[in-house]
Amino acid sequence: MVSVDHFRTEHDTLGSVSVPANARYGAQTQRSAELFPLFGAQKLSAYPQLIEAMLHVKRAAAQTNVSIGAMPEDVGEAISAAIDHLLTQPLGADFPIHSFHGGGGIGINMNVNEMLANLANHQRFGMSFGSNAPLHPNDHLNLNHSTSDGLSTACHIAARAAWAELETELLGLVNDLEQCAKQMGDQPKLARTCLQDAVDIRAGDYFGGVAHNLRKLTARAGADASDLAAVNLGGNIIGRPDDCDPDFFNQVIHQLNTVLEQAGLAHDLRRTDNLFAASQAHDPLQNLASSLEQIARTLIRFGGDLRLMASGPNAGFGEIRLPVKQPGSSAIPGKINPTIPEFTMQCAMMACGRAATVRMTQDHGELDYNPWQMLVVIALLDMIALLQSGVSSLRRNCVQGLELNSQRNTENAQGLGPSLMQVKRKYGYSRASAVAKQAAGDVSIVRAALSGIEEVQ
Repeated sequence: MVSVDHFRTEHDTLGSVSVPANARYGAQTQRSAELFPLFGAQKLSAYPQLIEAMLHVKRAAAQTNVSIGAMPEDVGEAISAAIDHLLTQPLGADFPIHSFHGGGGIGINMNVNEMLANLANHQRFGMSFGSNAPLHPNDHLNLNHSTSDGLSTACHIAARAAWAELETELLGLVNDLEQCAKQMGDQPKLARTCLQDAVDIRAGDYFGGVAHNLRKLTARAGADASDLAAVNLGGNIIGRPDDCDPDFFNQVIHQLNTVLEQAGLAHDLRRTDNLFAASQAHDPLQNLASSLEQIARTLIRFGGDLRLMASGPNAGFGEIRLPVKQPGSSAIPGKINPTIPEFTMQCAMMACGRAATVRMTQDHGELDYNPWQMLVVIALLDMIALLQSGVSSLRRNCVQGLELNSQRNTENAQGLGPSLMQVKRKYGYSRASAVAKQAAGDVSIVRAALSGIEEVQ
């Protein structure tokens, strides 16, 4: 049993709430923690980029409110000081609620509001936690904006920041693959269609093709991330700017860009061209999730190709050798599994699951407001983290040490399919078909026909 001395009593519009005495959050955060149990799920504190983005929005709002005369200067300074304090502290105990929660993300907004109000009141004005004076979580920390536009803007900022890190890894993988293609040069490789022998190509052709597709997909995702520069801060509850001071509306985006520049983040935000559309749907975030899903599926295919090409070593394709990183069996001595490509595939599969979650939110944004933005941004940030883990390991533990089995590739490239294609090029399709029928899989007969030693009957 916990002594009542370890709790303080706060009050909100629904009544009294017992809050841990030393907690820097307040009543509404406590309600969220009790209403939405974790059961092993991630806390809000597991997403520091989102919390930091919310703090940047709150700083910009406070500075704008001071600038337009809506907030005393000392109150604005107290809020900024509280934000500075939070940005240098571990976030775990201060943001205990479920990473996504009902009500359009009100939980995260009030968690941040209560934290900043309590810190400002305590540090600047010597008040105890839970006093809600002189700063109030709603009256001051929510002034001239709401959960809807503030959180939506923070989601865009967080997604862009997370994407920038993944983009670096993806372009690194592209460069690694291009380097592989260059090093392999003209070394032959058997190409396959429908998993059947087809024609001979250069080994670099395959890896160069994968690199090209990934580069294009990365550029597409980058364009989607750039579109997130359009935000709805000032659109307030459902896109109506009338709910905030006109001067706040006109100045807050510029102020936010200044805050982001000081934080070393992209600072080219602009207001979206339709605030009501931004309230009705989260299309820009969903577009990025869609592009990331295509990247994930490309990584799944590439990981599967690496497994096939490295299969064996004796009874499989055996065309490439992957770096040996760990034993592959607890029972078979010397067995090595392609665990790095498999890890990347697992990360990508999980990312695809998150993408499916994002798509579902599009179906349930009724009327004027889509309340699922926390689910969207958490799933999107998970996608980015998963793909970054998979790509980072694939680059450093697999692709950068990948080797060709030159002997096996040369033998394969001189096999039945490529040899028949040479007959076709020299004598035409009809004669090549006749040679194929006569050879019945014997490549020596095909080579003899190609050399003109034997005539096909």
